[in-house]
Amino acid sequence: MAAAGTAAARRPRPAPAPATSGRPPVRLFEPAPRRSRRRSRHSTVVAAALIVGSLLAVVVGDDLVAQDQIAIATVGQQTAAAAARQQQLRISVAELSAPQVIVSEADRQGLAPATKVVDLPPVPLAVPLAVPNTGRPVTAAPTAAGAGNSPAAHPPVAAP
Repeated sequence: MAAAGTAAARRPRPAPAPATSGRPPVRLFEPAPRRSRRRSRHSTVVAAALIVGSLLAVVVGDDLVAQDQIAIATVGQQTAAAAARQQQLRISVAELSAPQVIVSEADRQGLAPATKVVDLPPVPLAVPLAVPNTGRPVTAAPTAAGAGNSPAAHPPVAAP
């Protein structure tokens, strides 16, 4: 009987009856088939190339920005130097155009002061000025595009 007991112990037990507690039964999924090593290496190489390429793009962009910043700094220095030079020139012009400097320069050149000063009458700007007679026919005013400035618009005048 002992042999019969061991044979019964070796038999697989029947699966327990599913519980009717409202939960769906557990399903087992089979794992997805593994990719080949070749495909995995290819993906790794492509990913590494993309990373290296993007890092190179960042380095190139940073270099371009640095070069532009150097150019901007150089232009800023040149602008500051030009502004300082302009200020020096303004001071020189102010000093040279002072009345006492002009009088002393006129005396040095042998010029005499004016004996009589004549004031010119004011000219109203709303009244058109008379056009001098140059021997040329009067044409329409030149256009804003500068068509009146071309050589064809002003033919040569013969000498009398």
